[in-house]
Order: sequence, then C-alpha cells, then structure tokens
Amino acid sequence: MEHTNQMDEQQWKLLILLLKEIAIEKYGTSGWQKHIVENTPFTQSNVSRMFGLKYTPSLKNFLIIAKAIKVNF
Repeated sequence: MEHTNQMDEQQWKLLILLLKEIAIEKYGTSGWQKHIVENTPFTQSNVSRMFGLKYTPSLKNFLIIAKAIKVNF
C-alpha cells in the first residue's frame, strides 16, 4: 500500500509540473503565478507552495488551477 501512495504522489507531482510548464509558456516566467492568483481563489503563498511541490492539491483545486490557465482535462 505504501508503494501505491508513493506512486500516486509522484503522479501528482508530474501533473503539477506539467501545469507549471503550460502556465509559463502562456503567461511567461514572471507572470504565470500572478495570473493564477488573479483567476483563482488562491493566495500567492498557496500557489507558490503547490507549484513548489510542498503539498498536493485536491483534485478540485487542481482543476480550478487548470481552468485558470485554460487547460481542459
């Protein structure tokens, strides 16, 4: 079971990093976090922690961020 949890966590990290890459492509290295903050209910520190892989967002929060950067899953 522990192995499955580690795999799930690694998959989430990859998805978050994929969103980060897309956001940087669309909004630039200096504007991507600001764009997410302005288009979601999240604070700058929340966004920074999520994309710094400090914690795993819920599926709901992940989809809110994806919608803000215009990525459909």
